[in-house]
Amino acid sequence: MTAISAEDAAMALPGWPPDFAALYEALTGDFRGDVPMYLEMAKRHEGPILDLACGTGRVAIPLVEAGHSVVGIDFDAGMIDLATSKAKLLGLRRNISFIEANMIDFDLGRKFPLIMAGGNSLIHLLDFRLVLKAIERCREHLEDDGSFFLAFETSPYMAAAGKYRVERERPRQVFNRGTGQTLLYRGTITVDPNFQRIIRHHEFANPRAPHDPTKTAVFDYATRPIYPGELELMLDICGLKVVEIFGDYDLRPLTRQSEKLIMRSVKK
Repeated sequence: MTAISAEDAAMALPGWPPDFAALYEALTGDFRGDVPMYLEMAKRHEGPILDLACGTGRVAIPLVEAGHSVVGIDFDAGMIDLATSKAKLLGLRRNISFIEANMIDFDLGRKFPLIMAGGNSLIHLLDFRLVLKAIERCREHLEDDGSFFLAFETSPYMAAAGKYRVERERPRQVFNRGTGQTLLYRGTITVDPNFQRIIRHHEFANPRAPHDPTKTAVFDYATRPIYPGELELMLDICGLKVVEIFGDYDLRPLTRQSEKLIMRSVKK
């Protein structure tokens, strides 16, 4: 496998500003559309679950509330701090732990019957060698009869139809629990099929002064979506084989019209 230096790895990972975690929580924290899917996955496997790139605990916390034991890792200290605070507030610290760790070189010293890489987590790795390293680490942490689930959203590429495309999200209000403020969110998604990139632009403005740049927080970052065939090849290279493919959060079979891609892989 092609090696990559620690310096290149650090440069390839997104660098969230210190206050991004609270705004990320305001934007995504209330989304529950995929949570039943993760709960269903958890029912099929006994034992602790590893939640890769757990963010602020959006998926991990409902899993623990349902009676499962979860370890969540994320490379961003702000995300981990917020997730830990949420779990503590809900009295869930006994069966959940959040660890600051990088998905490409983590070593927890234990194995899991179920590892989840949901919420488009792997697409934040902009170099295919980093994706391979992350999959390798997951395989090393997977029990021999365990399952590795990956979830992706392919719809932005489908909408682009092979062409460069810029799409504005519908403005909406989001609530920052940390500050008690209601913010106006505006987002733009730029799809670049040739360079296999999706660039996301986030703006969080004061609703009373929506066009005042001094009262608007702006964040930009790139992601690298993974094509289905490419992902299967990388899994195979890392010693995993795909045994199930689904096309939506209800775990129905993949079709030509599916906008999601969920794969379950096991050790070869």
